[in-house]
Amino acid sequence: MQLQKKKRLKKWLFFEALMQGIFTISLDFELHWGAFDKRSRDNMLECYRNTLATIPLMLTLFEKCNVHVTWAVVGALYLRNGEEWESMKPLALPSYSNRAYSAYDWVEKNGLPEKYKEAHFALDVIKSISNYAGQEVGTHTYGHYYCLEEFTGKDAFNDDLVAVKRVAAKNNTAPVSLVFPRNQFDEKSLETCAANGIKVVRSNPSNWFWKPIRDKSSTITRKFFRTADAYLPVSDQRTSYPIQAIKLQQNKPIQLPASRFLRPWQPGRPLMNKLKLRRVLNELSVAAARNECYHLWWHPENFGANPYENMQDLTLILNEYTKCKTKKGMQSWNMSEYVQHLA
Repeated sequence: MQLQKKKRLKKWLFFEALMQGIFTISLDFELHWGAFDKRSRDNMLECYRNTLATIPLMLTLFEKCNVHVTWAVVGALYLRNGEEWESMKPLALPSYSNRAYSAYDWVEKNGLPEKYKEAHFALDVIKSISNYAGQEVGTHTYGHYYCLEEFTGKDAFNDDLVAVKRVAAKNNTAPVSLVFPRNQFDEKSLETCAANGIKVVRSNPSNWFWKPIRDKSSTITRKFFRTADAYLPVSDQRTSYPIQAIKLQQNKPIQLPASRFLRPWQPGRPLMNKLKLRRVLNELSVAAARNECYHLWWHPENFGANPYENMQDLTLILNEYTKCKTKKGMQSWNMSEYVQHLA
C-alpha cells in the first residue's frame, strides 16, 4: 500500500511538472584540467583564483533565489596534491592518438607544484557546494576524458569512472549526474555511464552545429555558428523543450539536452554583451510561458576573468527566473531531480 502511494505521488509530481516550466543550470567545474591542452597555466592562474573566490558568491545567490544547480566536477579536483593524483588515478589511462589531450602525459611533463594548487585542486570548495540545499555534486569525469577522440589502444572510459567513484566515495558522495567533456559522447559511452551508476547526462542541443562528431573537418564552421547563435538566432529551433521530449532509454542514462551556453562578459564589447544577455532572458521567459525546460550551462572559470560583470549578468538572469517563478509557476531542478521524477 505504501509503495502504491509513492508511485501515485511520483506520477502526480510528473504531471504537475508538465504544467510548469523547469529551469536547470549545470556547471562544468574543471579549472586547469579543462584547459591544459590549450592554455598556459601561468597565464590562467589569476583566473582560477578569481573563480574559487567567486563560487561562494554564486552559491549565496543560488540559495537566495532558490535555484538548484548541478556542479559537474572533474574528479581530480577532489585531491589535495600531486601525491594523491598519483595514488588515485585510474588503473588504465586513455591512449589518445593525440597525446596532447592526455592529462596524465601533461602532468608527467609539467608536474603539480604547490604554487599552482588553485589551478588543480578544490576539495574545500566542493565540500562547501554540498552544504547548500539544491546544489548537486555531479561528475565531469576523472581526468577530463574525451570519449570521441581517436585511441591507439583500449578505451579507458570505464576505468576513468571507477576512479571517479573511488575519489567521490572518500568524500561521502556518489555522483549520479555526468557532463561529458567537450560534450563528446556516443551510445557506448552512455552504456559505460549506466554501468557505473550514472543516471542522467547532459546531451547537446538539437541544432546540427552542436551534435557531437568525430570528424574535425567541419570544426571551424560549427564554431562559427555556435558563436553567432549566442547573439542572434541562426536557427528556427527553440532552445527550450517539453519534458516529454527528454530522451529515455532502457539501461542508459536520461539524456537532458542543453539549451544555451552562457558566454562570459567581454570587455569593450557592450553590444555583444547586451545581445547575449537578452537572448538568454528571452529564452527563459518563453520556456516559462510554454511550460518547457530551459537548461543553461557554463564553466565557473568563465567568470574568473571579469567576476564582477559576470556576477551582474547572473543576477539579472536569476531575477528573470524569479519573475517566471512568481508569475508562471516555473520550477528549478538540478539534473538529478529529473531522475527522481522520470526514472
